[in-house]
Amino acid sequence: MKILTIIALFLFIDSGIIENDCVDNVKIGMDISEFLESKSEIYKVKKETINLEGDDYPIFNVYENSELIYAVEPDETEKKVWRIWLYGKDFKTDIGIGVGNTLGDLKEKYKIEEIITGEGNVAVIVKEIKVSFLLNSSKIPRDWWNEMKMDELKNDLSIELIII
Repeated sequence: MKILTIIALFLFIDSGIIENDCVDNVKIGMDISEFLESKSEIYKVKKETINLEGDDYPIFNVYENSELIYAVEPDETEKKVWRIWLYGKDFKTDIGIGVGNTLGDLKEKYKIEEIITGEGNVAVIVKEIKVSFLLNSSKIPRDWWNEMKMDELKNDLSIELIII
């Protein structure tokens, strides 16, 4: 019984690790039907829409206890996983960075490769893992947007979303 518990715990912890192209055993490029089959048994999965740059796109939102924990965006054919949006705080990189951590935490553990702005958002790209860390832009002062000096972003800005 102890061995089964340890194996189950390992699988649970492992599925919460954010990788370059995978989280919760959902991988970029996997069939949407496979994703739906495996996750609909565990979570409530709803096909909804997301508005990006003024257009609506289909998205599969994944809820645990009525809380949105992540979303799977299909490709144009709606047959493959194209992008994964992480909202839940239980998903972390292998060195412990996830939603709720700060820009300071990110700088401490990773080398910042690029900071991108668009649509009122600030996304941080790091060298070690190919994901985007979106910061809580509501905490960025209005005057910052005039010149957008990246070194003036405060370390206490929290990560509110991670996109794989």
